[in-house]
Amino acid sequence: MIQDYLNQIATWKRVVGQNMYGEPETEEKEIKVCWEGKRRLVRDKEGREVVSEARVFCTEPIQPGDLLEYGGMEWPVLAVSTIPDLNGKESHREVAV
Repeated sequence: MIQDYLNQIATWKRVVGQNMYGEPETEEKEIKVCWEGKRRLVRDKEGREVVSEARVFCTEPIQPGDLLEYGGMEWPVLAVSTIPDLNGKESHREVAV
């Protein structure tokens, strides 16, 4: 059902490790998303309150620390919530960037 609303394309840069300088190494993949520019306060993976500039809906297993490229900008993933369907299985993810 959520797939009908995923009508935008973003590039998901999944962190797969670190290079010898301690910088993240990523794998890129184009994914379907629904991008909603909405500023709000969220908690990051360390529990700090941070400002999120957008909310993104997708079905990919995005994790905090990954990057999303959209609208010519690169956005760090701050927080991720999994949304269950009526059967209790994961329907989609809500991502704060």
